[in-house]
Amino acid sequence: MIANLYSRLYGAVDGRTIKCFSSLRRSFLEKQDFSIISNNCWAGLVYKYFGLPYLSPTVGLYFYPDDYNKLCYNLREYMAEEVKYLKFEESKHKEKLAKKGQTNVPLGLLGDIEIIFLHYPTFEEASDKWNRRAKRINWDNVFIKNSEMNGTTEEELRVFDRLPFKNKFVFVSHRYPEIKSSVYFPGYEEGGQVTNDTLFFHRYINVIKWLNSSHETYPMSGFKQ
Repeated sequence: MIANLYSRLYGAVDGRTIKCFSSLRRSFLEKQDFSIISNNCWAGLVYKYFGLPYLSPTVGLYFYPDDYNKLCYNLREYMAEEVKYLKFEESKHKEKLAKKGQTNVPLGLLGDIEIIFLHYPTFEEASDKWNRRAKRINWDNVFIKNSEMNGTTEEELRVFDRLPFKNKFVFVSHRYPEIKSSVYFPGYEEGGQVTNDTLFFHRYINVIKWLNSSHETYPMSGFKQ
């Protein structure tokens, strides 16, 4: 109970102060034109943290793990697709969404990948922002973030880890020595899923050091999964 109260208080304070020192944080970045591809809202928080425009469409939304792995392996191909409206009844994840009480959340279909536009009131607004932000991606400075959440299995972690892309990592609930791109996110050992990586989004990884890594170009042809 105390931990939950602390988390809510921290979230309220951090949410109001996240932009306060953004210009100072930006001064430590070697480049500010990075594009973060994220499985959930994490990327948006990083851009806010530094007071930078969104150079990625993966903001205010989330993907289920199998879909997200497909996206990461074929990023350019999927980004060239048109986002289409998806009815809740036609979603392959409808049972999972219903359990979360997300039956009225706008859904999009990007090829065969489903996007859950969690923080958008309408599909029209979500798709418009997705399309505008997708065009801003800097393909010569891409970073990929993932998390063990939404039912991610160990095999799905391994698939992500095999992605031959250096500037990537995945938050995990346990220490997985065999998952080379894993970053341990304490507090979720019991459930085996990192159910919230946005509250303390920069606590377990040095975001500035990560973004100052050598820039990496995402290849035109993507990768074979």
